[in-house]
Amino acid sequence: MNRSTSHWPHAISVCLLIIFAGPWSLGAAPSQAVTLLYWNDFHAQNLPWKTKVDGVDMTVGGAAYLAGLLDSLKAIMPGPVALHAGDEFTGTPISSMTEGRSQIEILNKILPDVFTIGNHEFDHGWPNLKKRLSEAKFPYLCCNVFDSAAGGRIAPSYVLLERNGVKIAVIGLMHRNMAASVLPGAFQGLRIDDPVPIVNSLLDSLEALSDIQVALTHQGVDEDQRLARFCPRLDVIVGGHRHAVLKEPLVENGVPILQAGSKGEYLGVFEAQVDTAANRIVSYQGRLIVVDDRAIRPREDIAALVGAQEGVASAELNKVVGRLMQDWEREDDAESNVGDWTCDAMIQMTGRDIAFINSGGFRKDVPAGDVTARDLWELHPFGNRLMGFELTGDELKRALSYQTKDRSRFLQVGGLRYRARRDSGEILELSVGGQPVDPQRRYSVVANEYVVGHADKYFGFGLCGREVTDLGWIDRDLVMKAFIAQRTVESKTDGRIQIN
Repeated sequence: MNRSTSHWPHAISVCLLIIFAGPWSLGAAPSQAVTLLYWNDFHAQNLPWKTKVDGVDMTVGGAAYLAGLLDSLKAIMPGPVALHAGDEFTGTPISSMTEGRSQIEILNKILPDVFTIGNHEFDHGWPNLKKRLSEAKFPYLCCNVFDSAAGGRIAPSYVLLERNGVKIAVIGLMHRNMAASVLPGAFQGLRIDDPVPIVNSLLDSLEALSDIQVALTHQGVDEDQRLARFCPRLDVIVGGHRHAVLKEPLVENGVPILQAGSKGEYLGVFEAQVDTAANRIVSYQGRLIVVDDRAIRPREDIAALVGAQEGVASAELNKVVGRLMQDWEREDDAESNVGDWTCDAMIQMTGRDIAFINSGGFRKDVPAGDVTARDLWELHPFGNRLMGFELTGDELKRALSYQTKDRSRFLQVGGLRYRARRDSGEILELSVGGQPVDPQRRYSVVANEYVVGHADKYFGFGLCGREVTDLGWIDRDLVMKAFIAQRTVESKTDGRIQIN
């Protein structure tokens, strides 16, 4: 679509007329219209990116295009409220290099009506996040995280808004077990409580102050469903964390649950009619709009800001560091070629017997061809340190058996091969360095600090009481050095993990 000023407004107006036309079934109750515009898990995807949407190759997203779509919808829709469900930080180099400052600068131009704090906002520690939040010009919420040192919550619990005569209470919260999703120490000095009793307590007072009550959450759909079951007085839940693409509301216990994928690919739209006499939503419809860069005029001020930010780092990030002969493709619960290559590089560079890295530590697929430093940054955006420790052969066998039975937290491996039964977790074959494992021998291991800090959920037992050493590497730096050294990289799986 032509993005010129003369063509774009007409095209987008026609598009939106088609998308949103449709009668309401309202009955006789007097009502007011309210619209929620929502997104989540943006992960610093400030530049547009290529993907497939319903099988069609498209360029989507980017902060300037998302903002352009938001502005267009705000201009034509009744009572729009812009909600961001967290995880703005981490995912591209600029966010990591500025420890999130780049994202606050962008949001200070977009100005969401409400932002709830996600786990990746803590990736550079609570002191850094506290500094970043002090720079924010928009409301941010979190009702269930408490600062033990300062006393009280780290952010306000709720905010009250009014649109078209409708009073809206928005409550922000995050996953009750979120400490398991961040680096060790990221929540140091903080306490996370179950949000359910807190939300119910807040509703006791907010129902008298507002017509509808919205939970803006960062906890995933399963936990949102739990919240709906135990907090049925909520009118809507707008969530994030699991990157779920809910193309229409998921209803649990009468409460619609919304989530809009990730990385700015979609913007969610929830249109409701609210009976302000009865203080309830009487009808609604929800959908996702693809942030299709062909059909949207980008916001010029945000495009300029993103360009300036990227210019700082682009010269180094856009350098070609080598060539990949096969696509690097991630696997959540199986052996992957990028996992094999990375773990082998970890062993080569550290001299350890065994390497582990969690499948979730890889954050993008990398196509075959020239590979830039930016690709490797985006593959490993977290900058986890590599740690060394020892496991006996018997402990190694126990850990792999646990892995086999609980593949929701799967480890890529190097230096070993194993074959196991899926149903029982029985290890049928296990070798390290080409030799059968010795149950009594102590093997040296390298793993990223995330796995070390959450060993209980990856191995089935923790590492407390044993020596753990910082090996002096950041995962991304090691991968960069190994890739440059090889220059031409062949990556194929070799069957080192066999689970039947």
